[in-house]
Amino acid sequence: MHACFTLLLMWSAVVSFSDPDLPIPPAGMYDTIPLPLQTAIPSDTIHSLQEVVIRAYEAQKPWMQEAAPVAVLNTAQLTRYSQASILPAMNTVAGIRMEQRSPSSYRLNIRGSSIRAPFGVREVNIYYNDIPLTSPGGDTYLNQLDVADFGQIQVIKGPAASVYGSGIGGVMLIQSPLAANATGNPAVEQKGLQHIQLQYEAGSYQTHHIIAQGSWGSATHLQYAHYNFFRSEGYRHHTASWQHSASYESLWKPNTHRQADVWIHYNHLYYQTPGGLTLNEMLQNPRMARPASGPYPSADSAHAAIDQQNFIAGFSLSNQLSTELQNRSAVYFSYTDLSNPTFRNVEYRKEPHMGVRTVMQYVHNLSNSKLTATAGTEWQQGFFSIVDYGNSNGKPDTLQTRYRETLLRGIVFAQADVDFPTGWSVTAGISLQRNAMSFYQYDPKPYKVWNLDFQNNWSPRLAILKTLFHEQMAVYVNISRGFSPPTLSELLPSTNILNTTLKPESGYNYELGWKGYALRQRLRWEINAYLFDLEQSISQQRDSSGADYFINAGHTRQPGLETSITYQLVNHTSGILPQTTVMSNLALTRYTYQGYAPLGHDYTGHRIPGVSPFTWVNELQCRWNASFSASLLWNHTQAIPLNDANTAYSRTYNLVDMSLHYMHTVFHRQPIEIYAGINNLLNQLYSLGDDVNAAGGRYYNPAPARNYYAGIRWMWK
Repeated sequence: MHACFTLLLMWSAVVSFSDPDLPIPPAGMYDTIPLPLQTAIPSDTIHSLQEVVIRAYEAQKPWMQEAAPVAVLNTAQLTRYSQASILPAMNTVAGIRMEQRSPSSYRLNIRGSSIRAPFGVREVNIYYNDIPLTSPGGDTYLNQLDVADFGQIQVIKGPAASVYGSGIGGVMLIQSPLAANATGNPAVEQKGLQHIQLQYEAGSYQTHHIIAQGSWGSATHLQYAHYNFFRSEGYRHHTASWQHSASYESLWKPNTHRQADVWIHYNHLYYQTPGGLTLNEMLQNPRMARPASGPYPSADSAHAAIDQQNFIAGFSLSNQLSTELQNRSAVYFSYTDLSNPTFRNVEYRKEPHMGVRTVMQYVHNLSNSKLTATAGTEWQQGFFSIVDYGNSNGKPDTLQTRYRETLLRGIVFAQADVDFPTGWSVTAGISLQRNAMSFYQYDPKPYKVWNLDFQNNWSPRLAILKTLFHEQMAVYVNISRGFSPPTLSELLPSTNILNTTLKPESGYNYELGWKGYALRQRLRWEINAYLFDLEQSISQQRDSSGADYFINAGHTRQPGLETSITYQLVNHTSGILPQTTVMSNLALTRYTYQGYAPLGHDYTGHRIPGVSPFTWVNELQCRWNASFSASLLWNHTQAIPLNDANTAYSRTYNLVDMSLHYMHTVFHRQPIEIYAGINNLLNQLYSLGDDVNAAGGRYYNPAPARNYYAGIRWMWK
């Protein structure tokens, strides 16, 4: 292990590199299809780096031929460390920072997209097997999913409005374990599935995690189900949490031309919210919850927490209408019931919504070139209600506000993609978007109605790529316009004051990329430089109670550089020398305000809060044989500005995680895996989810100190 780590440091001194896009393990690795949590031994990163099929922008392209920055995380990467969440895996990707303010409260920051998110996921459109998880209000409950719900993740970094509509951070495309691991697998298509898997993980702070999952069926009808239970007392006081979730998926494939998929998911999640601390409070006792302050109670007295139930049912259909024409469609219904006692009120939300997405694709060979024409539409409708009461020791008191909202979100898009025989490819796309919201205020009296309609918003995209050296390298240019109206939670934030003056933000993103393979595909890299000019940027503010509200901050300039490189130092086991892969990624940013002067304070040239100017992540993987592996992860994050004035910063930290996996086969080829790991090995004091522009300096949400976990997984097949 020490030798491997030394090699990593030597290599990192020369160049920075990472691997967000490693391929899925080849079919037949375990003589049959693996269940989603069966691939913790990182075989996929030790074997030759193979092509990954990119599904971004409704295409099916090899990684080398996609003219956009797309990161891919497969099952092995998602389960390499603690399987309580996907956070460690997401944070290995350049340009992505997944944050955790409190247990089960996640923010997904893609190139600074969480600037607008006090909690939850905004500015990122998320799809699950083509089913929209993002509501018509612009928010996504990513925490409703468990690790066992993920088969593969593909993330488009930067605006992708030309195909996916409003949102400037990017797009997350999730495939279920069944869709990612069974589709196209010859063993499954011939024999079907028959698997059961049980897993138990325990960790510090009385953490317990149980996963039971199974898959079964014939070659034409595959089924998958899983149940998840999670419970933890949390690192900080008042951070207990628990979760029950279950999902079922049925995949029909009667022939090679048609495929239908049904997905049903239910989640019940409860977690306490400790609130932000000042710097002195964090240094004095990072495990404390927010104390009482002025007229506002402590987190304990307020019983601050979130009780969240999610239900979603979706159906998707893929139909090959002819040799050149294909249709993919999905419909869904979703319902969220959420209660949230906070420091200033008790809020109840009910959020039913439904939607449809359909895509027609025409592929035609033109002499030596290939044309792919895509057109589609997506529409969502929601009927929400939000009721707020006063908070009397966690119980609802007097009625404060009562709103009902009708939400409409729609997009029509078209795209043409031409691949030329000389290695050139050109993609041109455009979308027309509409976002409409109606607010009905029942309390306080009098009854009022507000109608907001953000329509006729065009988002074009142009991408040009050229492959070089027999498709071993490629350079590309990507220009796209991002558009994002205010979300429901920004128009009606936790202050309960409806802000109808908030304007949409929009801007153009200019990107230049270079990627390639070398040394018989043992070396792989991608470098992206981008500049995003954003108008009417929406900025988050917080009042003394911790309630958030939003204002337009004018023009912002957001340049950045991302590098990702993976290298297989040793690609085979030789004596005591293990197979060794090193990965590293680097993200540099300098996001600044341009012409932003609230209340007479000119912040022009100041860094935008919530974005690290320098993040460097390195990972080392060693495997001695088919049974034993070790992984080491180092994340260096430079101090992050926490307010518009840049007078407060988070602490720079070096986060080191490590894990060990051992797999042994018993009872007629039934694998048992034992794994263990350490998070925050250096015992750093840091915050992984700061509250920017918080009143009274309550910016900090301390993350856990050094902690441990261990688990066992049994697989029957």
